[in-house]
Amino acid sequence: MQSVFQLYESLQATYGTPVLWLVTAIIVLFVIQLCYWMRYYARIPAYRVDKGQERDEQQFAISVIVVVQDDYSYIEETLPLILGQQYPQFEVVVVDLASTEEFSDALLSMQEKWPHLVTSKIEQDPRFPIGRKLALNVGIKAARYERLLITTTAARPTSERWLALMARGFERGDIVLGYCGMECKKGLVNKLIRCARVMTSVRALGSAIRGIPYRGSIHNLGFTKTLYFGAKGFNYLNLNTGEDDLFLQQIATPDNTAIILHPKATVRQWQWGGISWWHNVRKFESYTYKYYPLRIKNAIEWELGSRLLLFLTLLTALCLLPVELKVGAAALWLIRLGIVEFQSWRIRRRLGEEGLGWAWILYDLWAPVCEIRLWLSRTFRPSKGLWR
Repeated sequence: MQSVFQLYESLQATYGTPVLWLVTAIIVLFVIQLCYWMRYYARIPAYRVDKGQERDEQQFAISVIVVVQDDYSYIEETLPLILGQQYPQFEVVVVDLASTEEFSDALLSMQEKWPHLVTSKIEQDPRFPIGRKLALNVGIKAARYERLLITTTAARPTSERWLALMARGFERGDIVLGYCGMECKKGLVNKLIRCARVMTSVRALGSAIRGIPYRGSIHNLGFTKTLYFGAKGFNYLNLNTGEDDLFLQQIATPDNTAIILHPKATVRQWQWGGISWWHNVRKFESYTYKYYPLRIKNAIEWELGSRLLLFLTLLTALCLLPVELKVGAAALWLIRLGIVEFQSWRIRRRLGEEGLGWAWILYDLWAPVCEIRLWLSRTFRPSKGLWR
């Protein structure tokens, strides 16, 4: 400790107090970033849902629930992937939300080939529009089995073992959090969007592993009927989002939540547009952030804030400080970059995300600015259709 004070006194005597404060800020911010990537996020690759426990070989019956509205491509391409899962006992409950008669007939005709397909149609009343929460509620009531797995028409499973792997989570708890990535396409935009999805998931999954579950993915989320009806269904019924975070925060505890991390347990969401499309998707989904508990907000904001401030202070050091301190600042930036790349590679490998190595460097720089833009847009121009 004495040597540290002597070093600070030497820096102050040589370069002055402003330089000393700048160096101190860089070191503190660097340490904060190390805590996130070496302590919190580093737990994700090593996590095992049944670690330290004997495997329960019982295979639970599962009800998969999805809400569909006149989406022919879904029932022709994605629904057969779900119906064809390698699992002994499950049903797929499709909630037909006010579709045309032709679409409803097409669904009914599929039941001849897939007897474990169950359909439940809802007629729309123009005076009382039906949102996803109410439609899911209908599907949950129609489900025969206690354990439920929720997905959407915007995503598809990556393997025929998706259901079997997700079902393993119910051996550990009554809530199962799965990963939803973005579809893999060519181009830088797709890589940045995929990086953003990975990072959003890293925060949520890392927090759940630490015993603070606050968010899942509506595309890949499991819970029991007992928990659902015990909580009297979804909360914030006048808000057209929040099923996978606000509701989860109401029912989740460290002891009843399991996380499934496996490339073959992943679903992938379709990318329908570019950066503007992704910004609008993120803005709509993140509107619930204002209702999060303070400790969750602090954990997210400290990581993003410390990252942005570290970049700014390092840039200031590279522009204004003497050569020897510029070298030190550059070395710290390279050390952090190496740690982030290594840890994110371990996480991406666990989640089945490939080909994002060099794109992650660009995303790492772009993300804080993107989050600030998202906050400004969410605050001053809320998304349409948020409220019923």
